[in-house]
Amino acid sequence: MRISCSFNTDKIPIHYRMAMVSIIKEALRTSDEAYYHRLYQKGQHMKPFSFSTYLKNFRMFSHEIKLDGITLTVSSPDHEFLLHLYNGLQKNRAFSYKDYHFVKKKIAVVNEKQVTSPSVVFRTLSPILIEDEKGNPVAPDDESYAEHVNYIANMILSQYRGTGLYVSLSIKPVYFKKVVVKESNHEFAAACGDDEYLYFTAYHGLFAVTGHPEDLQLLYQLGLSKRRNQGFGQLEIEEVRG
Repeated sequence: MRISCSFNTDKIPIHYRMAMVSIIKEALRTSDEAYYHRLYQKGQHMKPFSFSTYLKNFRMFSHEIKLDGITLTVSSPDHEFLLHLYNGLQKNRAFSYKDYHFVKKKIAVVNEKQVTSPSVVFRTLSPILIEDEKGNPVAPDDESYAEHVNYIANMILSQYRGTGLYVSLSIKPVYFKKVVVKESNHEFAAACGDDEYLYFTAYHGLFAVTGHPEDLQLLYQLGLSKRRNQGFGQLEIEEVRG
């Protein structure tokens, strides 16, 4: 299941994904503070969701984006997480992140597709970030790309359900476009200042994946990427192949 929430706002920071993380966390805290602390307590690494954003009529500037509203779409297979997220979004009329304000406009529950075959074509709704063990970006045309995707997919599933991939994934990039994402967080801003950014090389596009249908369904819901909970790796099913 997916939850989509649109907000009225006329400006967001360049590192707007952290603003979306802040909204998600505040909604969870509003719904159930004990659940929020359990999910975000120190040492808790697995967050059962990914998200993407749609920026309406946006114009980029050096440190801000001017726009006519933003839509946040969150995906998860975890019904408890989705229940708390939905309840928290319902209870809050507005959210704030630093000097930026988001007034809730509309919430919708979006039905997901079902993976009924071992072969699908995924489209990225938020860019996929794949890095090697040294933190260097790995491009889809790199010969080690499939190996690194399998490593990340196996880790995501192991952390969520206690069991990794049932079978290895076969990855065939169909079309990809490189995007360089500017981001920040509290630790980085404290060390380097608000005008400095972290840079991530990620990729938007289409890719064909063959694997176990249950694995593919969960990756569709959880996302497939590093930093899934920071706005990377949300997927849509473009095609289910027989």
